[in-house]
Amino acid sequence: MSMFRTKLAAEPETAQEFEAAAESRYWEGVELASAGRGYAGACLLGYTAEILLKLAALRLDGLSPATLVKQRLPPARVWMKKHAPGVDAESYHNLLFWMVLIREKRAWQGRPLEAQLDAMFTQRVRRLSGNWWVEMRYRQSRLLDREIHCVYDDVSWMRDRYIELWR
Repeated sequence: MSMFRTKLAAEPETAQEFEAAAESRYWEGVELASAGRGYAGACLLGYTAEILLKLAALRLDGLSPATLVKQRLPPARVWMKKHAPGVDAESYHNLLFWMVLIREKRAWQGRPLEAQLDAMFTQRVRRLSGNWWVEMRYRQSRLLDREIHCVYDDVSWMRDRYIELWR
């Protein structure tokens, strides 16, 4: 194991660290896309959405900034198997999994998203899911400029409304 990997592995990931990583990946993605490297930018922007959706879903259960994230993932999968069994977590990378978890958990808590926000949230995540998935990291660039722009728009929308999704 390299020194860098050892160093990172010794520091468990907290929600606060996830939020900082989302912000970093967002701006790195924007910078790459602006520099003509749209596919690489879209990949990082998609990671941003994954992080934000994951955190919003976990925050619905009271995840605080100092809470370790990794230990909260298996209970999320168990909850989804009970309440939305047809949605695969895809090793916790599936944007649709996190969207459904947010929507279902809020409804279960008796505080569903406001109708207009819910409609836009669903539309944005579905479209983003059509333009990004974690397996892109192994592929050659095939996104069109308009698809890269959609990724940017959808992720920016989620970033701007992240708190509304869980509060």
